[in-house]
Amino acid sequence: MLEDKNVKNDDMFFDERAFLRKARFKSVLRIVLISLGITLSIFILLFVIPEVVLQNQENRIDSFYPDLVKFSQPNTYAIPGESYNVRLFGRQKKYYLFRLIGNKPYPAGIITVDFDVWGGEQTKGNTSFCVNEPSINGPSDAYSKLSTVIPEGAKKFLVPYAVPKLEFYHPAANYEKILREFDALEKIPNDNLVEMAVSFKKPLTLDEIKAIIPGDLKLMWGAVSVFADKDYEKNSYLSEKLVGNPYLDNINGEKKFIKELERLSDIPSNHSDNLKRTIRYLKENSIKYYGIVVVGSPDSLLKLSSNQIITGAVLGLGTRY
Repeated sequence: MLEDKNVKNDDMFFDERAFLRKARFKSVLRIVLISLGITLSIFILLFVIPEVVLQNQENRIDSFYPDLVKFSQPNTYAIPGESYNVRLFGRQKKYYLFRLIGNKPYPAGIITVDFDVWGGEQTKGNTSFCVNEPSINGPSDAYSKLSTVIPEGAKKFLVPYAVPKLEFYHPAANYEKILREFDALEKIPNDNLVEMAVSFKKPLTLDEIKAIIPGDLKLMWGAVSVFADKDYEKNSYLSEKLVGNPYLDNINGEKKFIKELERLSDIPSNHSDNLKRTIRYLKENSIKYYGIVVVGSPDSLLKLSSNQIITGAVLGLGTRY
């Protein structure tokens, strides 16, 4: 009976300090784990998820932007460059622009696309400027100045490499001055290749273009009419909202042009609605060109100066053979 009583007393013994230490340890551990969970959740919400979404947005932009450049900037191609975060939920992506003169690529500018986790892409760069020549009646110390305020009809250049901007003049629009730079060709040695943007007195089909362009000139790009004549007449700036076919020299190039526009229009972007409108217009009205980019020797390009259907002629880049 005594032994049973001692066992009972031992079972009834309670170590309060040990219990409190154990409870305190569990409480601290619970707080630490909760804090770590909250910290990890905040890290995932603020950094991991935005990074994944930003990368998906960058991949989406990469899937259409180089082609968008090819169809909207004359004889120009884009190569993706580096990207970098500029704010918590925003990133910028660089694209390096090149033009092909013959088989040689030449730098033509840099465009940066700014976007956020929800999209909203905006383009920066490719700014135009001109050289303001001194007036004949101006002061004797007058000199040429660079200016981003560009009067109509001035020769335009693109930053950062000062490459000439290729421009077109729609026959239905009104212009104060139309550049015709055929005279400048006479100063260029004939062992050079030169690109030139020529505009037409009326929109032409591809077959009509090939009938009037000398065979020793290479067709590089065609400016396509994507609005009604009355729209160009009312807003001449629409002729600067270029949509062009870079497949002029390809077999079934116009079918490929439409097919590629349809593919681009299916990719969600700020441009998809306008691309769909453009495709509808072209299918309803057919493809006609109000200008083209050609590459050839100065002598070959000079042959175009006597063609009455050619209005504007804007020189681009040049290189030796």
